[in-house]
This record gives sequence, C-alpha cells and structure tokens, in this order.
Amino acid sequence: MNNGVNVVHVYGPLGAGDRRGQAVRLVGRVDVRTVGTLRSLLHAAIDNGSGPLRVDVAGLELGDHAALGVLLGGARRARAAGRSMVLVDVPSALGRMFAADRLGRLLRFEESTELVHVGHA
Repeated sequence: MNNGVNVVHVYGPLGAGDRRGQAVRLVGRVDVRTVGTLRSLLHAAIDNGSGPLRVDVAGLELGDHAALGVLLGGARRARAAGRSMVLVDVPSALGRMFAADRLGRLLRFEESTELVHVGHA
C-alpha cells in the first residue's frame, strides 16, 4: 500500500475544441498526514498548465475527509486561474463523501475517456 499520494501520469493535450487541456492521474492514500502533498500536486498541475484540468482520482484511497477541502480548493484555484477542474473516475467511497457533504454540486465529475500519455510527473 502506498503511504503517500503521487502523480503517476501527466496527460495532454486531450483533443480538439473544448476538450483541450491536461489531465493528471493521482494515486495513493490521502489523510491528514498526506493532504499537503495532494494540495501541492494539484496546485502545480493548475499553475503549470492551461485549459481544462481533468484529475483522475480512481487511485486515491481516502483515510478521512481531509482530501475534500483540498479538492474543493483546487477547483476554486482553477477557476481563479481561468481554468476548470473535473474529477474523473470518482471512487464510490469518495462519491458518497461528496453526496453526504453536499459537495457534489460544487465540483464537476465525469467518467474516464481515453487519455493521451505524454510523460511521467
């Protein structure tokens, strides 16, 4: 089991028109000890790219609610930078947390589509 959160792949550009942008795939356990790493990774992805940012969270294991605030903060940071952030392949446990906290209306979600690999982070 991974004891921290990591970016395992960076993807982009995603395609033509409004699908342009980047994507990252995050993996690992997120809890109060590792939430700072998640925040840093999201901020770097937002600050160093352009267009929509798709964040694949299927590989995240949530130890507590600490990640929720970071994901919400990432969405706000992306909007402030003129970008959007979409969570892709949201695990059912995370989806239940969003529903219980009524945060699903503040974040965008979508199912995974084919991503184009351009390197490792």
